[in-house]
Amino acid sequence: MNIKRLRIFHEVFVTGSITRAAERSFVSQPAASKMLANFEAEIGYKLFVRHNGKLLPTDEAHFLHDEVYSILQGLSHLEDSLKAARNNKGGRLRICSIFGPAYRFLPELIADYMKKNPGVQVSLHHAGCSVIRQGVASGQYQIGLVDKSESSLSHESVSMDLPCFCAVPLDHPAAQLDEVTLADAGTSPWITLDSENATTRELRRAYDDAGIAFNRIIEVHTTVHAMSFVNLGMGLTLVDALNCRYFSDAFNFPNIRLLPFRPRIMEPLEIITSNVRPLSGVARDFYDGLVLELGKILGVEQAPKA
Repeated sequence: MNIKRLRIFHEVFVTGSITRAAERSFVSQPAASKMLANFEAEIGYKLFVRHNGKLLPTDEAHFLHDEVYSILQGLSHLEDSLKAARNNKGGRLRICSIFGPAYRFLPELIADYMKKNPGVQVSLHHAGCSVIRQGVASGQYQIGLVDKSESSLSHESVSMDLPCFCAVPLDHPAAQLDEVTLADAGTSPWITLDSENATTRELRRAYDDAGIAFNRIIEVHTTVHAMSFVNLGMGLTLVDALNCRYFSDAFNFPNIRLLPFRPRIMEPLEIITSNVRPLSGVARDFYDGLVLELGKILGVEQAPKA
């Protein structure tokens, strides 16, 4: 199917004039007449009849025009998308993250990016680390944010360590301090993430090194769930720097105070991409901004660990 013939058909349908159709299509009148005649010969029936100096669409032309117009619209959108993508002003951005960054940090970063690049289409998903790693490896997602684990042959990665703070109920004696030490926490009950989470392992190791019994009473899937229990006075929990950043305006936990914790425990965050599928211009642009913004939040002046 010849696109130029479809355009001439549409313009004649709209204007009722081969001369106007030629002008709007930037071709000569003889060329426009030939294209229309060839189109009619190709499909095997007349599309217009002349009446009082105008070309009137036949019933068949009316039936055909809706389909032709949809094709021309789709082609126009495709041309716009190709031009926008070439200038990094369009395209698709597919991100999947663990819960913490996906709650407020990524939405704010994406919203700011889309204001500067309104043609970009974005999908943001939340999943567990194994699902995210598989999705990035398969090309389902371009960028993934996961807990740091063993290196993979399927990913390029950059990791950053998020310092953890201690969430303390207001009626706990440590809530009056400027920071919480292991001795201040003592045998207070803890709400933690699962046993294999890096922060849980580090906290347990710190207790073992200090010779203090580690009193974990509740295991949860996300830090937000842990803070809910702290807010109810059930115990203490560790909160990473990203969740701390949005604590006052994102969470309604009036019975919690966040304090620095010693020994220093870090939540490792890894930003992964595929090592066999190069990032598109759009994804690369967003990725660079993501790493830069995380560095600002964490006060990292040197390059993050690769």
